[in-house]
Amino acid sequence: MFESLKNLLKHFTGSQETESTVPAASSRQSAPTPQAVDESSAQYHTLGKFNLGLGTIGPANRNDIDQKVLSDMYQAIASGEFNIPANGAVPEICVDGRTDKDGKRKNAPCAAGGTLSIVYGGDLGGASTSGDTNETQLTIRIINTLKEKGHATGVHGDDHSSCGCGACAKAKTIYQHIAERINDIASLTSELGINLTEAEKATIVQQAKNRLSQSDFFAEDRAAILHAAQENGAIFEELVGVHNELGIALNTKPGTTIDRSAIRAKYGPQYDMFVVDAWAFGAAAKEVNPTDNDQDTQRIAKAITLQNVATASVLGHGSLRIIPIG
Repeated sequence: MFESLKNLLKHFTGSQETESTVPAASSRQSAPTPQAVDESSAQYHTLGKFNLGLGTIGPANRNDIDQKVLSDMYQAIASGEFNIPANGAVPEICVDGRTDKDGKRKNAPCAAGGTLSIVYGGDLGGASTSGDTNETQLTIRIINTLKEKGHATGVHGDDHSSCGCGACAKAKTIYQHIAERINDIASLTSELGINLTEAEKATIVQQAKNRLSQSDFFAEDRAAILHAAQENGAIFEELVGVHNELGIALNTKPGTTIDRSAIRAKYGPQYDMFVVDAWAFGAAAKEVNPTDNDQDTQRIAKAITLQNVATASVLGHGSLRIIPIG
């Protein structure tokens, strides 16, 4: 099933073809009624298969979805039905399945936290410098590095919390998750054809532990990171509503992203997906790699991937299925 994702590694050289606590998914999700999983859905791996998925967002915590509709949605997404052209070559907007008040999102490459995925993944993978003594300085430098190279950058909040981006709000927890569960996370990425060496895992885990040991690295005011990004040119999206994501669309088709509005229009407003445009990770890694060494670029790209998986695991439930598009 994941054979089409084996080509992901070629993007890791940069080549291309063209929240505070995350809001509960809503009161209707309390005491959900379990539903049998459609057989065609079962072909897609869940986070739980890899001992991941500590959060609440996912189909097992929902009683407002139809399993047949959900299966049809998975199949349509996997076929590429909802792929549309993306503006940009590196992650800019968040994987978040929600939209703005007009039911829209920018057509830009997606990763966990938008540009913050490059910030955190770059830090974990070895793109930080001696001047990046805290999260704010790291964010500002990466934002400006990307801006100087002609890339748009972006972050988001929402309409009901001070830091409405889970990847930002839970950044410290995500670093901790990577440090503690690197083997489970790497097991998932291996299924996608992205293999980490023991040396790469050790380097990434050590950097996560280093940051966690710095008492003043992570900003106490999580919204301050979003503000710092905005003040340095990142575009801000305000998303609305609760989390209704039912899976993770893992997109490896270069130059495209997923049309969230079209998914809602076809299946209903309660059917959302996290969107990970993994094809953009290689270019992002290359742009922030201070050494220009290919091996370093690949490690940074892998670290960005780990940050996305860890974010999904911290925020999402084990029932979230990974839907490859390639």
